[in-house]
Amino acid sequence: MVSRPWLAKPCRDAAVKIMNVAQATAPVGDPAEDSHPGWYKRSFDVVPINKNVPFRGQPRQRFGARVVNTAPHAWRVETGDGRVPRYAILSKAIDAVKAAHRG
Repeated sequence: MVSRPWLAKPCRDAAVKIMNVAQATAPVGDPAEDSHPGWYKRSFDVVPINKNVPFRGQPRQRFGARVVNTAPHAWRVETGDGRVPRYAILSKAIDAVKAAHRG
């Protein structure tokens, strides 16, 4: 079933829900101190993915979707470092959507 092309739309719909939650909770810098306030929040996107996953020795295409953030500082916001606290926006968004759907 996961190799059927019609499964790409439900995967994209789930990824869009995760993206919406992530955008709603994304931190926005203070315009007085941050030269690009809201850049991280605006940089979320959903991209389709096709993975070649072997099944019983035969290659099988699997369709899906991935939520990404294209801001250059996205890894700092997700994982944190000495200057930026760890926000883990995508992890929290996934958990929130799973909890809302009892998953």
